[in-house]
Amino acid sequence: MSNSAAAAAGTSECGNGSASGWVRAVSLSQGRLSGELIQFQCREAHRRSGRGARFNPFPGAPAANIPTIYAADLLEAAALESIFHDVPHVPSPSYPRLRLGEWSYSELKVTRDLVLLELVNPKLRQFRVPSRVESITESELIHTPPSEYPRTRTWAQSFHTALSKLDGLAWRPRLAGTGTSFVFFGDRFKTGDLQIHSSPTPTAIGDGFLEIYALAKRAHITIVIP
Repeated sequence: MSNSAAAAAGTSECGNGSASGWVRAVSLSQGRLSGELIQFQCREAHRRSGRGARFNPFPGAPAANIPTIYAADLLEAAALESIFHDVPHVPSPSYPRLRLGEWSYSELKVTRDLVLLELVNPKLRQFRVPSRVESITESELIHTPPSEYPRTRTWAQSFHTALSKLDGLAWRPRLAGTGTSFVFFGDRFKTGDLQIHSSPTPTAIGDGFLEIYALAKRAHITIVIP
């Protein structure tokens, strides 16, 4: 992360909130970042399709929904925010190795500077919530359960609408405790802006499994091998 950039925000309603004034965004310089381009098997895609994620889907023209890509600057952050996202926060949880067959990861290459809104309290201060004094907070956007996803997706839509030059959002991973997570708005990208820099690495076998096994161990998650 480097070189802060200012982005002008218009006024847009966000459920019970709005955004107006000048909002400071961060510029992600072109180069590489290890991220998640997770490729689901059909049953995994079907299981998640009815629930959605924290910041997608949300509607936009001309597509029915704005396309998005989640990524992170560290493999540990990407894995804990995706593969192990639903692992309960209890002592020594387990995760079956068979489920790793649903996942793979790739390295991305950013070919231009990106303008991203950091979802941290100092940057969120200008996003007012009607009917209360306090602005929207990082904890409300990042540290809420899936039952709050409809609300967090509405905020993502508000940021996207209010900041016409915004390429995506950046935040401190809730589960990883290290690195930075991103969601990129596909309609703000041209062909070649974000490139797949490596072929998919499966996480159930080979070096991919060894990487995931090691980071799971550091996170006190036990990979159960049948």
